Amino acid sequence: MSNNTLQEALTEVRQQESQMRRCLEHKGKIMDAVKHASTLLAELRSSTLPPKQYYELYIVVFDALAYLGAFLKDSHPTHHLADLYELVQYAGNIVPRLYLMITVGTVYMGMDDAPVKEIMKDMMEMCRGVQHPVRGLFLRYYLSQRSRDKLPTLPEGDENAATKGSLQDSIQFVITNFIEMNKLWVRLQHQGHSRERDKRTAERQELQILVGSNLVRLSQLEGIDKTYYRESILPAILEQVVQCRDILAQEYLLDVITQVFPDEFHLATLDIFLDTIANLNPGVSVRRIVITMIERLAAYAAREAENETNTVAKQLKEAHLDDAVDNDKDGDDKGKDKDEEVTDPLTAPSASPYTEEYHRGIPASMDLFKVFWDHFLGLLKARPDLPLEDQMAILGALTKLSMNAYPERLEFLDQIFSHAAEKLKAADSAATSSKETVDALLAMVLAPINFYSRLLTVLSVPSYLELLQSQTAASQRVVAIAVIDSVLKEQAHITDIGDAEGVFGLLQILIVPRGAAAQSEDEESEDVAADQAKIAKVVHLLYHKDPDTHYKLLVVARKALSAGGQLRKYTYPALVFSTLRIARRYKARESVFVDWMQRTTALFKFIHKLISDVSITGRAEYALRLYVDAAQVADQCGAEEAAYEFFVQAFTVYEEAVSDSRAQFQAICIFVSALQQTRNFSLDNYKLLISKTAVYGSKLLKKPDQCRAVYMASHLWWTVDDDDEDDDENKETPEGEESGTASVRDGKRVLECLQRALRVADACMDVAVQVQLFVEILNRYIYYFDHGNTEITVKYINGLVEVIQNNFNDDGAYDAQNIEAPKKFFDRTLDYIASQKEVDERYESIVW
Repeated sequence: MSNNTLQEALTEVRQQESQMRRCLEHKGKIMDAVKHASTLLAELRSSTLPPKQYYELYIVVFDALAYLGAFLKDSHPTHHLADLYELVQYAGNIVPRLYLMITVGTVYMGMDDAPVKEIMKDMMEMCRGVQHPVRGLFLRYYLSQRSRDKLPTLPEGDENAATKGSLQDSIQFVITNFIEMNKLWVRLQHQGHSRERDKRTAERQELQILVGSNLVRLSQLEGIDKTYYRESILPAILEQVVQCRDILAQEYLLDVITQVFPDEFHLATLDIFLDTIANLNPGVSVRRIVITMIERLAAYAAREAENETNTVAKQLKEAHLDDAVDNDKDGDDKGKDKDEEVTDPLTAPSASPYTEEYHRGIPASMDLFKVFWDHFLGLLKARPDLPLEDQMAILGALTKLSMNAYPERLEFLDQIFSHAAEKLKAADSAATSSKETVDALLAMVLAPINFYSRLLTVLSVPSYLELLQSQTAASQRVVAIAVIDSVLKEQAHITDIGDAEGVFGLLQILIVPRGAAAQSEDEESEDVAADQAKIAKVVHLLYHKDPDTHYKLLVVARKALSAGGQLRKYTYPALVFSTLRIARRYKARESVFVDWMQRTTALFKFIHKLISDVSITGRAEYALRLYVDAAQVADQCGAEEAAYEFFVQAFTVYEEAVSDSRAQFQAICIFVSALQQTRNFSLDNYKLLISKTAVYGSKLLKKPDQCRAVYMASHLWWTVDDDDEDDDENKETPEGEESGTASVRDGKRVLECLQRALRVADACMDVAVQVQLFVEILNRYIYYFDHGNTEITVKYINGLVEVIQNNFNDDGAYDAQNIEAPKKFFDRTLDYIASQKEVDERYESIVW
């Protein structure tokens, strides 16, 4: 029904508007145009349209009246507005009469000869004649819209203020309109049957912007200062807010006040504003009101701090430029004291970016945090039943205020967090576990992590960790992730033991997962692995220029990470490599640390324990690699016993825990590579280790793996240093000769290994694999031939080349496609031999 009513009303309005426009286009028919305007305005008398549809109708009417107003302005004084203003008041119905009166009156206010003050008073009084809530609200909204750029701003003492009106008259005009609109708005809830109360509430929410627009107009008036706002404007507004006793009106209007007036005004009237909150309807949710004001002032402090920083930087730059100009001066200026020529912009009164009375935009005489804190405590006394989620939300806003306005006052944060922790202890589990409470607490503890550029600042707040640990596992995990991301982003070394303990305290929920994150080893998710990888990166940030302190930092980390159980397999390797780094530092500074070997030995014992713990978590293959890495560093440091023990432990892990054939082959490759690089073993220990490695290789299950392991083991009997590459002849170590190092060159053992590898390769049934192995072994022969192993003669190379060629010539023994890769490999090998004949006469005897 209402849709049909709206369409009928819109049709009538458009028809009358069309007639009105035609009348205005012909001189002398202005009164006819006014009649048509009155007729279309009669449609606004409707009482059946809901607010949304009434607003749609209002917009169409407003556009029509705007056209009429523009014409009246252009035709003045031909059709004098004073006369027309009197004539329109004879309209038959009050709604059309008042709309026409406002249309003509506001146009008349813009003329030089208009009695503005009298017109304002007249329109305001006449509007009282419409007391229907919806019609009255839109009528006064129209008055506000039409008069907003016509309101006088003359000072009170101006000689023209008596007729033209003053700024005070404009303020009173807007406030009066606001009060009357608010009364109509509040009255709307009492219209109709009580069962339609929810419908009325929804309609009031749709209309609230009409009331709030008056406060927006008021904030836009030029010439209002903080004093006048405090003494006259705000008290009048707040008095109406308190007196209406309407929950919706009080919550909305206080929010509008907070949003539309300047921050400086709020600082000057904060006491009045907060006192008003205590007098509101008990049903009003003060949480939103208080938080909005706190966050508004916190954002203001942050902006002012940035402006102050930019101003100081600019002045420092200008001072630097001035200094450069002074340094270029000639004459007597060269003899002046430079300290007298340059003025420090931070100390000079004229260069200060703000006066001594303000800091971050806040008066120095005003403790803004204390004002809000005292109000918060008073609020808890006045409303002991204030929900826990509301309390935590307010404390979260106070956290932002403290950081933005007083970032150096960490005691404020401690005060907030301590209070929150106490409230959580006293509250029941239902209140503490509600989603709103959990979210508010999470935002509170995340705020300082995201705010302070240096994360360790948070650790200076004593009650922070206590508050964090009182939260749910999910919330603690979110905070821990934020901590890690902050630390890794900053990339600053953690050098203090207390800081290290604090950081790992914050990460405890990731080290020892609880709740949904706690899973068995087989169910560890990618997220858990990613979290542990980040913790490992934090371990690498533990550093101190003193190796002893660096070691103590790692001990702290190990103590914290030891609680991780199976997850140690992700984090302990970082501890191992960081400790190996310290061992190298001791070795590099052995002239400074007289007892460096004893200290290094202690480090290797620490490393041994760490790797043992990794091994029992099920990552035996990784533990094997760590043992080998530790052995290499121990060898580099000259700690033979430790290096030998690490290799023995690696062999033990190989025998007991490595069963997969592929993993066994990879492990032997690791052993060979590491042992070949050692240089500080005694000959006996070295031979024991390399013999054991060769035995492991000869026992591999698969023939190709066994063959490759044996020929790689040959390198253990023929070690080559980088500086020996160009002078390899006559360096063979005779059998039985003792050496102080593990630099061994036993040509016979090398030949034995290669011959054994050939026998294993010959036993392979797959010809393609067999010939591939033959070519690989041929390359080993050539390598040793190059490096002066006298046991490797041309006879062996020629024989192997012939065997390989025979295999390639036997077309029926293999698939040509499978043999393609070995054939290319063999051809490149022959090309190398041919190229060497030009520079080494020994190669001339190799023929094919």
